[in-house]
Amino acid sequence: MRYPELLKKNATIGLVAPSFGVSGHPYEERYEYTLKLFKDMGYNVVEAKHLRGIRHAKSTSGKIRAREFMQMYLNDDIDFIFSVAGGELMLEILPYINFKKLKKAKPKYFMGLSDNTCLTFTLNTICDVASIYGPCFGGFGMDPWHVSLQDAMDIITGKKNTLYSYPQYRVYDEEVRRNAQPLDGYNLGADVVYKTLDGEDKKFSGRLVGGCLDLLTNICGTQFDHVKEFIEKYKDDGIIWYLESCDLTVLDQYRGLWQLKNAGWFEHCKGIMYGRPERPEPIFDVTVKELLKNNFKDTGIPVIYDMDFGHVAPIWTIMSGSIATVECHDGKGSITFQQK
Repeated sequence: MRYPELLKKNATIGLVAPSFGVSGHPYEERYEYTLKLFKDMGYNVVEAKHLRGIRHAKSTSGKIRAREFMQMYLNDDIDFIFSVAGGELMLEILPYINFKKLKKAKPKYFMGLSDNTCLTFTLNTICDVASIYGPCFGGFGMDPWHVSLQDAMDIITGKKNTLYSYPQYRVYDEEVRRNAQPLDGYNLGADVVYKTLDGEDKKFSGRLVGGCLDLLTNICGTQFDHVKEFIEKYKDDGIIWYLESCDLTVLDQYRGLWQLKNAGWFEHCKGIMYGRPERPEPIFDVTVKELLKNNFKDTGIPVIYDMDFGHVAPIWTIMSGSIATVECHDGKGSITFQQK
């Protein structure tokens, strides 16, 4: 695994919109706040041309989005790349990404989550380059920051390599949402409790790979699916899959995991980390626990779920491709990253 340089003082950050652009309230306000904040912290910032606006659920065409990412990645003056947002149709850029050039280029970190799985995941599995699955640039548009955002900065600047579960997570409240200001913090209201399928504490180590299940099921079986080669290369480390979902119902998640399992993606797996789904509501009598139990009960793979990453804030910032040790004890947990 190749590890790029972490974000250094006075580094130059490239901003790209490989899925959505920055558009509308409160996203424009959050973006402008973050832009000023990072400049005030001493970072130089370079913005891609097609950064603002959304048309047909994307910032611009797949070909142009791919070209702007490639230009940032291959530009030696750019040290670190942030995606400005998630979105829906980032898959369109993949046929236009020159992975051969990326594999030969000096590695650099790309950071984002959700739809950005298309790059965080393929950089790991095709290019053998570590990436960062964490807040998009606009996600730092909060005043004051929640501790998870400071954790994110500490991870990407190398100030820490261990994260701990947070006390509470965001709950949806229509009245709070309606009256919210752009830079408001998370509406925390539910206690964080990490769970395992058998109720026992868990600890496992291995090489991290994963992302948003919505996208991984789309990549599976395509020309961009290099998972078997990846897990064969790192089978001695063992693989830890970190998985979460956005739009998928519990039955969609059930079917998605079944697909990945039967495609051989969970060979040499040391453990499953499952983030809080955006849509956890049971359908019939199928719960998140049930869909995980039925997919993994015959594998012997330990599973920790309702973890702090994905679409339900606050979230961990994950050094994807790195070696990690993950623990769950009495409903709380931790993760430690090693760049080796």
